[in-house]
Amino acid sequence: MVLVLAACAGKPPPHPFNNLIGRQGVVTLTNLHPDEASSQLYATNYQQIGLIPVCSHVTLLELTTKSLRFRDEATGRTYEYRNHAAAGEPFQDHLARYFGYECPAAVASLSEIDKRGVTLGSAQVGMSKQGVIFAMGYPPPHVTPSLESNRWIYWLSRIQKEAVVFDDGGHVLGVDRR
Repeated sequence: MVLVLAACAGKPPPHPFNNLIGRQGVVTLTNLHPDEASSQLYATNYQQIGLIPVCSHVTLLELTTKSLRFRDEATGRTYEYRNHAAAGEPFQDHLARYFGYECPAAVASLSEIDKRGVTLGSAQVGMSKQGVIFAMGYPPPHVTPSLESNRWIYWLSRIQKEAVVFDDGGHVLGVDRR
């Protein structure tokens, strides 16, 4: 019995996200920011230098409770997307916000400033909250518990943070790096 439990420990529980594993037509729902040197991304959404653009075609290769391996079809590179408790949500729920079957329709209707920010992978003054999500992904819930907030915190590294500050209309006023 112990061996059976140990063998199952690394397998994720049943979840609708599991249906995307190994399927054709999976895309990124936001930009992803991998650490290109290690080919890793983190559920805490570190804003690394790498950029896999929103709507990129990917193949999800293997999912465990600790990580997701996927291949970027444009480059052929394989990445490991690592789970972390600080993500503040079940791993499969988290991944379902970043991978899906359809490019988000809202991408096509973004403003010019939003499109520029998405292309650069960073928040630009004047961008909408939706544009920032497409550009940078979701801020980690443990430091930004509500997307209604006018200050979203992103991690640049384990030490350095970046705050994206919005006006009451939901547009970027500025970015504060600490």
